[in-house]
Amino acid sequence: LTIGILDIYGFEIFDRNSFEQFCINFVNEKLQQIFIELTLKKEQEEYKRENIQWIPVTFFNNIVVCDLFEAKQPPGMFLILDDVCLAINAVAEKADKSYLNKLSSLTNQYLLVSPPTFTVRHYAGDVTYHSDQFCEKNRDILNVDLIEMMQSSTM
Repeated sequence: LTIGILDIYGFEIFDRNSFEQFCINFVNEKLQQIFIELTLKKEQEEYKRENIQWIPVTFFNNIVVCDLFEAKQPPGMFLILDDVCLAINAVAEKADKSYLNKLSSLTNQYLLVSPPTFTVRHYAGDVTYHSDQFCEKNRDILNVDLIEMMQSSTM
């Protein structure tokens, strides 16, 4: 069995952004980080090693935004969301409020929490996310066949 990935959604900024845009924009943030690492940083390091003259390219290294999403310590937004969603008796509305409360404890210049929303300063611009149904949407249960296929994948 083979899975081919053809395309991803581009960065999304709508009037009302929710969990779906949160995930899509995280993927785009990661792709931007890969581009920065492989193209900008590595190429400029190679130019230095080979004494090639060039005009240095300045860029925003968005690793700080990627860490805001996925860091293990201190926990990033995804770990916090998973933690809130795993709580027993986490009623959707209360879970979303709990998520925002926990996000408020993060000290990060790329995050602004203003219930019922929070804003992330992405490389492509500020995006305000509405927290309603975040936990419910994060609880999506994967089909058992899909889980087994992914676990048996050789990639």
